[in-house]
Amino acid sequence: MEEIVIAGQILMPMGGAIMRVDYVEWQNRAWIAPIWIETPDRRTRRPLRLIAPRMAPGFAAPPGPEMLQIFTQMPLPAPTLEQGHVPYDLRNLVEIVENPPVFIAVNGQAN
Repeated sequence: MEEIVIAGQILMPMGGAIMRVDYVEWQNRAWIAPIWIETPDRRTRRPLRLIAPRMAPGFAAPPGPEMLQIFTQMPLPAPTLEQGHVPYDLRNLVEIVENPPVFIAVNGQAN
């Protein structure tokens, strides 16, 4: 399990509203983390899933949150953010890692 930190937040359209979503840096790229699960002892939290734009084969995603801005122009449906369901027409555009092996310390209390 790898410790990460929340690198920031982006604003994303969702339905008729705008929601603020955390993003993290993991594997040299930025991912949005729409849902967090806190451990029973409340010392750590884990993202339920990480979501990023899918890169073409042979291309690496640039580091930093700039790539995530695509989600402000290409809104993700609620089932993708909440349940990890990717509609067929987005399958080649979105990469999802379910239950990634990462965590954040809550108030610096991981150990």
